[in-house]
Amino acid sequence: MKKLATVLTLILSAGTFSAAHAAQSCADKSAALQKEISIAQQYGNTYKVAGLKKALAEVKAHCTNSSVLADAQKDVNKLEKKVADKREDVSEVQADLKQAQAKGDQKKVAKYQKKLAEKQADLREVQQELSQARAELAKLQK
Repeated sequence: MKKLATVLTLILSAGTFSAAHAAQSCADKSAALQKEISIAQQYGNTYKVAGLKKALAEVKAHCTNSSVLADAQKDVNKLEKKVADKREDVSEVQADLKQAQAKGDQKKVAKYQKKLAEKQADLREVQQELSQARAELAKLQK
C-alpha cells in the first residue's frame, strides 16, 4: 500500500513539476511549488517535501522577472538554432534523395523518402515548440 502511495505521489508530482517548470512568473513558480509541497506532505513524503522546500527557497532567493525573461529568451534562441539544424538535416536528405532518384536506385529512393518524412516531422515539432516559446516570451515582455 505504501508503494502505491509513493507511485501515486510521483505521478501527481510529475504533472505538477512540469507545470511549475512551465510557469511564467516567479509568483507562478512559487505557487506551483507550494502546491507540490502540500501534496507531498499529504502523502508523508518527507524527502520530497525537503527537496521542494529547498527549490522554493531557491526560487524566492534568485527568481526575478528579468531572470525569467532571460531564461525565456535563451529557450527561444536555443530552439531557433535547433530549427536551423533541422532544416539543414532536411536539405541534406533532400539532396541525397535527388541523387538516388537520378541514379534510379529505388531502394535508396525509398530509404531517403522515409528518412525525409521523419526529418520533416522532427522539423515541424521543433517549429511548434519554437512558436510556443516565442508566444511565452512575448507574453512575458508585455
